[in-house]
Amino acid sequence: MSSILGSENQIEIIRGSSKTFELEVLDESDAAVDLTSARVVLTVKCSLVDPAPLIQKDSEGGATQVEITAPREGKARIKFSPADTQTLDVGKYTFDVWVVLASGFRCPVILPSPFIVQAGVTILT
Repeated sequence: MSSILGSENQIEIIRGSSKTFELEVLDESDAAVDLTSARVVLTVKCSLVDPAPLIQKDSEGGATQVEITAPREGKARIKFSPADTQTLDVGKYTFDVWVVLASGFRCPVILPSPFIVQAGVTILT
């Protein structure tokens, strides 16, 4: 399976902002993967070897985290709130996305990729 998230699966977000990303999960022949009853999980860490995530978004956490918007079309929406990045330092982190299908089959759909937190001029509290 593979996915289309954005430019080369890189996420850029301004620290303390809200942002939503669209995810499309495709199989090897570029057909949509049925996400009915699937679980989608995004994890952000400082590096691959860190034991604990800085951010984790899970479709089991409800639509405020990861919402499977069109299951038969393989589409989901990953939502970041200001609290997710407010305390992170500006810099480059690593993220990946995994899918667990209803059958129990699990695999990464985005391999470890850059998650970039940028500085903002205005900081709201």
